Amino acid sequence: MPGRRLILLAAPALPVACGRAVPPTDGAAGLPRDTAGAARLARLVAAYPDHLAGIDGDALVWRDGTRMPIGADRPARPFAAMLRDATLADQLRQDYVPGPLQGPPPRDHSPGRLRHTAFFTRMYGDCRAAAFAARLRPVTWMPRTRPQRLDVTTVNDVATRLERVIDALEGLPDRLRAYLVPSAGTMTCRAVADTGLPSMHAFGAAIDIATRSSDYWAWVRGASRGELPWRNRIPFEIIEAFEAERFIWGGKWYHYDTMHFEYRPELFP
Repeated sequence: MPGRRLILLAAPALPVACGRAVPPTDGAAGLPRDTAGAARLARLVAAYPDHLAGIDGDALVWRDGTRMPIGADRPARPFAAMLRDATLADQLRQDYVPGPLQGPPPRDHSPGRLRHTAFFTRMYGDCRAAAFAARLRPVTWMPRTRPQRLDVTTVNDVATRLERVIDALEGLPDRLRAYLVPSAGTMTCRAVADTGLPSMHAFGAAIDIATRSSDYWAWVRGASRGELPWRNRIPFEIIEAFEAERFIWGGKWYHYDTMHFEYRPELFP
């Protein structure tokens, strides 16, 4: 565009607060709000190099020239409102902290649950479209333990990344296998129960491990009232294997889902 300049941001090095939960905030790692926002946008562009070209003002620019509003100037809203109508800025508002979790996540701290649906639909495709299946390929889950075919997206090399996770998981002690098999699934064209918006499963970019040792906030009696009692039985060795390939874990959400992992590289420091 005449008179405008496309800026491909380079992310500054940010301190990593490993091992502790970070509450929702517009700032990160003690940085001023504008600096933190720029760092997060730079991280978003760097996370998806096959798709994104850069930032131009308040627009995310895709490699084909498509412009998508970021919504950076929109005031922060209650978490429940953002959950159902997240802007790109909202999607980046909460940082994911890899490593062992030392305590329950703070109220409404659920990095990854805020998703700008149009962003992921454009990137991965609409699971209701006939052409969507061409972007999937089968992956064998835990081939040396209990082989199971799962369909996973090839976009962003997610299928290959999951295979590397599987290889790492197969090398863990036998006592951990019970947490992994059978998988509760990957690709499912469905919505998230409490928002009605597409799940990351609908894009083929998420996996649920075995349910028998998993915990989910909605299974808790009286979960709709008051503070949620955080629960988890998944060993950290499993979480570490997924985080190494930039899959976030639903156990680090206030509304926890400890069986759930999804590919979200833009949220990692």
